Amino acid sequence: MGIRLSFREKEQEYPVLDFADFRKEVIADLIDICGMEFRVEERDVTKNNGVMLHGISISENDGNVSPTIYLEGLYEEYKRGCINLREAENEILRIYSREKSCKGLNMCFITDFELIRDKIIFRLVNAERNKELLKEVPHRRFLDLAVIYTVFIDGIFKTPGNIVIRNDLMKTWATDESELNRLSLENTPRLKKPVIMELSDMVFDLMGSDDPERDCMKEELFDTGAVKMFVVTNNDKFYGDSIILYPDILNEIRENTRSDFFLLPSSVHEFIVVPDDGVVDEEELKEMVKSVNETSVGEEDYLSDNVYRYKNSELSICC
Repeated sequence: MGIRLSFREKEQEYPVLDFADFRKEVIADLIDICGMEFRVEERDVTKNNGVMLHGISISENDGNVSPTIYLEGLYEEYKRGCINLREAENEILRIYSREKSCKGLNMCFITDFELIRDKIIFRLVNAERNKELLKEVPHRRFLDLAVIYTVFIDGIFKTPGNIVIRNDLMKTWATDESELNRLSLENTPRLKKPVIMELSDMVFDLMGSDDPERDCMKEELFDTGAVKMFVVTNNDKFYGDSIILYPDILNEIRENTRSDFFLLPSSVHEFIVVPDDGVVDEEELKEMVKSVNETSVGEEDYLSDNVYRYKNSELSICC
């Protein structure tokens, strides 16, 4: 305990650790703090587009739930001097404590196909940037993208989560990609409700504006004579790009826009719909998408630099 009380003094004597040493120190201290009844392990997780995140898992020796707590955000706070090592460790323990209500949860339910068949949903990812992942998961190509499948987990952890379905899990279920696709086409629109809204409304929602003069403000800010743009996503705005796979949704968008339209991938979470009024320049749209991706979209949220066009009831990549 005396070592713990002098921890802050030790930090003042040494320079800021790099990320690798930060991880080693945190893991070593947590192993010490948690004791022999717990397993503390470093866990690297490959996310969308090959983004590698470094985390820590903590679990009781007789438990089977060990949520991964990522370290990148805590390290940035540590590097800026907002927290010290001990405070970072305490935050990790607080996060684990929030999730320990899952103690005793039998995660073996995931191997029972009948228990999870109504929770299988699909997700869109960039095919090229996820080519290593695609070797390990059931999928199908869709233009320059790929459709992969996850199990939607709700009501277990504090926030809903998704477990990516890999080839070995599919084999355990004794099923195939076609069945996963069929089930996901039924489940995803039910679990992730589609949302189509004007871009101006989404901007005001993000700003939290409920000003009674909102409509007048919208007209002043967005009525520039340009075509009216829409956003398509799902109700939780998480991987909402996949709603373009929903049955009949593209025709529904066309009814809203009253014309053929372009789809601009804002991120993996939504598309922006630009009606094709015959004046919109495809090259300008592509330059806009590429610029936004380079300056405003995180690596993990990137979907594509391409612009898509829905015309004659067919979706294609603009040349």
